[in-house]
Formats: sequence, C-alpha cells, structure tokens
Amino acid sequence: MASLMTFVLAGTLLVAVDGHLLRRSGTAYLRELGDNAGPLNQLVTVVFHLAALGLVALIAILPMDLGGEPKTVVGRLGVLLLALAAAHAVTIWSFGKIRTRHESEVLTAEVARRTS
Repeated sequence: MASLMTFVLAGTLLVAVDGHLLRRSGTAYLRELGDNAGPLNQLVTVVFHLAALGLVALIAILPMDLGGEPKTVVGRLGVLLLALAAAHAVTIWSFGKIRTRHESEVLTAEVARRTS
C-alpha cells in the first residue's frame, strides 16, 4: 500500500510540474492570439492534466512485480515518465497547430484585404 501511495504522490507531482511548465510555455507560444490565448492555453493544459492524471491512476493499478516494492515503484515511474513525454509532445504539437491555424487565418485575411 505504501508503494502505491508513493507512486500516486510522485506521479501527481510530476504531472503538476509538467502541466505548470506547459501552461507557462503555452502562454508565451500563443501570445499572438490576443484575447483568445488565455482560454485556449487553459483548455489545452486542462486536457493535459486530466489525461496525465488518468495515466497515473491506470499505471498505479497495473499488475507489476519487479522483485520488490522499490523496484516496482521505479518501474511504474519509468512507464509514467515515458507516457508523460508522449503527452507533453502531443500538447506542444497542439499549441503548434493552434498557432499555425491562427497565422493562416491572419494571412488569408491580409491577402483578402489587399486584393479587395
């Protein structure tokens, strides 16, 4: 039971730290969206937090015995870190898609304005 609680606590802490870093970088990355930047950043980071905490819960209950509690906790943390890396990459990709879409809309509007 102690190893489960240790993993859940460490996993939640990792998700919180990574989510905070994503929120800060998302704010800077989406700054040019103006008033929409804050709500979009919040939406993407909330989805990240929910998905990542779901991963923590699922990994915590997976049957895994690596020869003792310390090894099992480290193994679970390793799986979690790999999953968090993937979730982090997907979140950054989402920020990029939002930014690219905005830049495309701005460019289309500018071309339309100049050709009218």
